[in-house]
Amino acid sequence: MHYLAPVVALAAAAVNLTSGFVHYPHHSIGLADRRGPCYPAEMTSGLPFKPVDPNVIHHLVERRGFVTVPLDHGVVGGPTIDIFYRLIPAHGTHVDDTSKPVVVVINGGPGIPASFYRALDFDYASDAVYKGLDRFKHLLATHHVLIADQRGTDGNSAPLDMDDSSLDPNLIARLFSADSHALDYLAVVDQVIPERQPWYVIAQSYGGLPGVHLVAQRTRRRPVGIVFSSSALPFEDPLASMRARRQEQLRLNLHLVTIVPDIAARLDHVRAHLTSLQLDPRLVHGLFVLLGKDVPGVWEPEVVRRLDKIGRQARAEVLADVEAGLELPSLLNYILSSSNFSPGETDRTLAATCSREIPFEPWMIDEHVMLMTTGQDGTWREAMVDGIDRAPPAGTPMPTLADLRLAIGESQVLFTAADNDAFVPGDMYRDHVDMFLVPGHTEVRTLPGGHHAIFLEKGYEAFIAWERAIGSN
Repeated sequence: MHYLAPVVALAAAAVNLTSGFVHYPHHSIGLADRRGPCYPAEMTSGLPFKPVDPNVIHHLVERRGFVTVPLDHGVVGGPTIDIFYRLIPAHGTHVDDTSKPVVVVINGGPGIPASFYRALDFDYASDAVYKGLDRFKHLLATHHVLIADQRGTDGNSAPLDMDDSSLDPNLIARLFSADSHALDYLAVVDQVIPERQPWYVIAQSYGGLPGVHLVAQRTRRRPVGIVFSSSALPFEDPLASMRARRQEQLRLNLHLVTIVPDIAARLDHVRAHLTSLQLDPRLVHGLFVLLGKDVPGVWEPEVVRRLDKIGRQARAEVLADVEAGLELPSLLNYILSSSNFSPGETDRTLAATCSREIPFEPWMIDEHVMLMTTGQDGTWREAMVDGIDRAPPAGTPMPTLADLRLAIGESQVLFTAADNDAFVPGDMYRDHVDMFLVPGHTEVRTLPGGHHAIFLEKGYEAFIAWERAIGSN
């Protein structure tokens, strides 16, 4: 089950450059020449990569760059890929100011680039306003933020061409999952953060699984502390998690209609408008990501605003927003969700079961409608997804509970649940983290504001209070 959905509300994500490359030892090339893969094709058959835009590293405010890592961390001397990172300075400072601690944000997904959290073309010119998509405005009051595009995503870390029918789902599941992501992040930390500069981790949503692997690397460089925020964690029952998620989305739909009594009519209008544009009216279900997103009184009007916007758009504008916002189900997310969250199951097989068990009214914004359309376009994707449903890829290896508890006992960990979380219901999350609690090393808090609550004002305040508390121990 994906933790940051494979669909994003219309116009929700920033436009980003797509790039990446692979090379093989003794075949490396200069940065200015990096326009495509450089490796023997037989070495990575089934992994079609997009080219890299070398200009993405140039920025007046951020420090950007690439860190070379093995394609397969378990193979010495094999092909390598480059991981793209961005070090964002705290407000009013420079990236070289080592007096500011660094927060490494492991973002959600799987299959979502870090530009979803702060756009590549973020407007730094308006210092007082900080316009644009931005989950870091509170953190940057006191900390630098380090983010990296996760390998394979449609960002700048060896992005896979998910429109290429030569894709090998099993190879993708093995090489682009949480265990590889964790080692990639550690490689970035080793290169970017000076030894004496304190650093923390916020592992949000899907980022919790790379975060678990990072914590388990007890012999590697360690953060001062790590926050698991509305995060994926191992040892979950995927069907029970999907049921709880759907039940919470049902509750949020029922709440929405009490605040916006004509919501059904508004949704019908948008569906009719999409149909008139010869677009799939089911696109409207991509707005499920807005359910509970932010505090009450903020997210409900945002749903209305988005609906009104879509209802006025021309076909080209809708398609542009779809492309920018990744509203359509993502094949990469589909593959990695199965291997990371629900080995033996897929989003569609789980959604089919939960949709029967927890029916929605026809007007409701329904994530499962989107999940069931994955790959169903009459092309090779349909056969591939059907094949994945019949034979899901092997699960991502996870540390044992005993090993994790031992590692947590050498760390400081904050778990944060969230109210009105349409992805990870707070009650379910609080119950699940009980197995990871180690006295003196763990704390659990509940935040207002939905799935991304850790990046809102109250989430930032909770982070600062925890940082001060573990610093005084």
